[in-house]
Amino acid sequence: MAQPDLSLASILTRRLAWIALAVMVVNALAVATYYGSDRQLLEREAVERELDKLKAAVTGDSLRVAQPARRLFIDYPDAYGFALLHPDGRLLDGENNRLIPEQALSSGLFIQDWQTRLAQSEGTSLVVSRLAEIQGDTLQLVFVMQDDPARLVRKALIIEFIKHIWLPILPIALILIGANAFMIRRSIRPVSVAARWARSIKPGTAAAPLASHDLPAEITDLVEATQRSLERLSMALSAEQRRAAEAAHALRTPLAILMARLDALPAGPTTDKVRADLAVLSRTVRQILDSARADGLQVTEDTRTDLCAVASNVVAALAPAAYQQGAEISLVVQATSIFARAAPDAVELAVSNLIENAIVHSRSPLIEVTVGPGPIISVSDSGCGLPADAGNRLFEPFWRGEGASPGGAGLGLAIVDRLQRAQGGSVSADNRSEGGARFVLTFQAD
Repeated sequence: MAQPDLSLASILTRRLAWIALAVMVVNALAVATYYGSDRQLLEREAVERELDKLKAAVTGDSLRVAQPARRLFIDYPDAYGFALLHPDGRLLDGENNRLIPEQALSSGLFIQDWQTRLAQSEGTSLVVSRLAEIQGDTLQLVFVMQDDPARLVRKALIIEFIKHIWLPILPIALILIGANAFMIRRSIRPVSVAARWARSIKPGTAAAPLASHDLPAEITDLVEATQRSLERLSMALSAEQRRAAEAAHALRTPLAILMARLDALPAGPTTDKVRADLAVLSRTVRQILDSARADGLQVTEDTRTDLCAVASNVVAALAPAAYQQGAEISLVVQATSIFARAAPDAVELAVSNLIENAIVHSRSPLIEVTVGPGPIISVSDSGCGLPADAGNRLFEPFWRGEGASPGGAGLGLAIVDRLQRAQGGSVSADNRSEGGARFVLTFQAD
C-alpha cells in the first residue's frame, strides 16, 4: 500500500528539525574539541566540584566531612585523598592522607588558594588547596588526585556538554521548531484552502468563486489562472456535449420517417432486415443522447431517490419489449422503500441500460432485478455469462467481446459506469455460479 504524501507543513517542519539537530551536533563537536584539548581545564573543574561537595558535607561541631562525601575516597584509596585543616595547622579531618605531600599541609601555604602538580614515586599527583568559610571559620581544604579511576574528568566533560548544549541550546531549538512549525502551518493555510477549493470542482460545472482577500498574491494569481482554465474547459466540454446531443436529436426525425416508410412497404426478408438495422441505429442514437446526459449529470447533497420506485417503473416500461424478445423480467424488492443519494433520471437510465443489455446480449429467458438490501440494485440473467476476456474492459466505450450479439455499439455499459461515478456510486459485474451474469449498481446511502 502506497504511503500517503506528506503535507508541505510536515516537510518544512522536518527540515527545520534536521537543521536544529545539525546545529546541536556542530556545537557538540565544538565543545568536545575545546574542552577535550584542554585536559588541565577539565581536571580543575572536576577538582573544584569535589571540593564543593566536601565543603557542603562538613557538619557538626567536630567539623568532619559526612559519610556520603567520603565514598569516593573509600572506594579509591590509592587515587584520591583530602584533608581539612584549621588555621593553626591542626588536621581536623581527612581521608587517604598518605597521598597528600607534607608540604601541602604546611600552614605557611594557608594564606592562599593554589594548585600544583607534583611528580612522586607512584606517579604525578594533582594537588589543590582552597580556603573555605565553614561555620564562621576560615578553613583549608586540600584535595589530591593521583589517578582518575572514577572518571571525574570525563564526568566534567559531560557536565560541560549539558551546561553548554542541552540546557541553553536544546530548549531554544525546541521552542524555535515549535514556533516555526506553527508559523509555517499558518503561512501555508492559503495553499490548503486553494487545494480544497480545487478538489470541490466537478467536471462540467463552473468553479465556485474563492474569497481571496486573505490569500497571498501568488496563490490568488494561481486560483484566478485555474478559474480561467476551468472556464475554457467547461465551455469546450459543453460544446462537445451540445454537438453530440444536437446530432442525435437531428437523427431521430429522419429515423422516425424511415421507420414510418418501412411500415408502408410490403413485408419480406429485406424489409425485416432493414427494420432491424434501423432499430439498432435508433438505439445507438438514443445511447448517444444518454451519453451526453451522463456527462452533464450533477448530484447535490440533498438529492435522494427511492430505488424501489425507480426500479418498479423501469421494469414496467421494459417488460413489453422484453416479452417481444422472448424474455421475462421479474422484480424483487427487499423493503418497501430504499432511499439513496442519487438522481432519479440517472438511476432510471442506468437500470434501463442494464436490462436492455441483458435482453439483447444474454439470450436469457428470465431477467431478475433485485433492489436491496441497502442502496443496491442488481440485474441478473441466466444466459451465457460474461466473456472470458472482459476483465476491466467491460465498461470501456465501444468495447465488445468476442461472440457479442450484432447490432450493439459498446456504449451501454460505459454510460452506466459514467452515471455511477458521477453519483459517487459504482457498478460491478461477475458471472453467477448457477450460470449467467450479474451486474450490481451501488449507490451512496441517503
